[in-house]
Amino acid sequence: MPRRRVVFMVAALALSVISFQLNATMLGPAFYDIETELGKGSFAAMSTYFYLAGAVANVVLIRWSDYVGRKRVVVGILVLLCVGTLLCILGTSLPVVLAGRVMQGACNVTFGLAFLIMRERLSGAVFGVCCGVVTSINGGVAGVDALLGGYLADRFGYRSIFLLILVIGEAGLAFAWRAVPADEPDRVASGRMDWVGAALIGLGVAGLILFISSGGDAGWSSPIALAFIAAAIVALGLLVIVERRVSTPLVDIDQMRSRLAWPLIVATILNMASFMVVVGFIILKIAEDPDSGFGLDGTTTAILFLTPGAIVQLITAPLIGRLAVRIGFVTVLRAGIAGSIAVTSLLAIFAHNRTMLVLLMAALGCAFMGVTLTAMSVLGVTQAPEDAPGSLPGISNAAFGIGSSIGFAWAGPVVGSGTVGSFTTALWICAAIGVVSLGFSRVLKPRALETGHGTIGA
Repeated sequence: MPRRRVVFMVAALALSVISFQLNATMLGPAFYDIETELGKGSFAAMSTYFYLAGAVANVVLIRWSDYVGRKRVVVGILVLLCVGTLLCILGTSLPVVLAGRVMQGACNVTFGLAFLIMRERLSGAVFGVCCGVVTSINGGVAGVDALLGGYLADRFGYRSIFLLILVIGEAGLAFAWRAVPADEPDRVASGRMDWVGAALIGLGVAGLILFISSGGDAGWSSPIALAFIAAAIVALGLLVIVERRVSTPLVDIDQMRSRLAWPLIVATILNMASFMVVVGFIILKIAEDPDSGFGLDGTTTAILFLTPGAIVQLITAPLIGRLAVRIGFVTVLRAGIAGSIAVTSLLAIFAHNRTMLVLLMAALGCAFMGVTLTAMSVLGVTQAPEDAPGSLPGISNAAFGIGSSIGFAWAGPVVGSGTVGSFTTALWICAAIGVVSLGFSRVLKPRALETGHGTIGA
């Protein structure tokens, strides 16, 4: 593919990813404005269904793109994003806004689709660098998006954030329509989409996430939590039976049982349940807690503890992607987890030293956001079988959401007391979970990757 077309294609994919990511990163500073207008608990509900929709869409739509083509799904999901954003702008009641957030959340599939398209069109170092570019957006747009979200919410209200997202979403839609290559017939899989399997795995993933969400609020033995986990177990049990009987399964059960797949899923869940909790919850709690923390406001917290790491990620992720092509993405994953464990341990030791926390969070921006996240994101694609490239990325991407849900569920009660000891304990727990994740990453067996023009190590 000519360099100019590569640049435009990757720019279009990056813009489609940004269209989704802004929905995840810009609304945090608008918490109080949303709760004031839509009612107490509305922000949590919006977030829950947003990520739930993303998890379900990942396991279904990415696999569907094997049959109908990547570009069709990218364009279609961006149309859905724009419609959902419009509902969030015009909606004056929580149910309408929730419907919009569900549509926006489904756009999470742009990450997996971007990596699949690049796998099919790019090769070697170019593939690695471009994957790093897309991954770097996963932490936000260098932290500027969170700051801009706070400014817009303070000056114009939360709807102004959705208005900006709508403009970017429309630009992403137009760019994707023009710059993403159409799928040739030989790139589309034969057979039919397994919609029964899609429904079962969607129910299973939704049940797991809602169990974690409701269990943290109502109690793990509450009727609603038990109902969700029971539904998830039944759905996933039926999935195993169904997938062994259909000719073109949504999920190849034997493949998922192999060392090529299941260790990646487990490691992804554990990484998100530990290191992402450090970045997205524990450090923020330390920074803003007026009694046992530093008592900072939201803007200062973002500038000191979030923006430096996001900038480091933006710089390092493309370089890590290029390096991973040479030494293997699994090797990079293991190195990233080891580095994240070391940094998290230092965070626990210096949990109440403001200067050290600022420096260490920048280091975590490299070790976790730049290295580990890049490897995890790409491995969902590189570890997938050639005859069903969309089978693993969806499940791998759903593991991101499941892991985050688990992390916030366990960290909430531990950090909730807001004491000096609780912060330190939570950070040590994260480091311990990271050690377990490193063990599973050692079990993961690399797969040689066939890219658009050759073979590289996974």
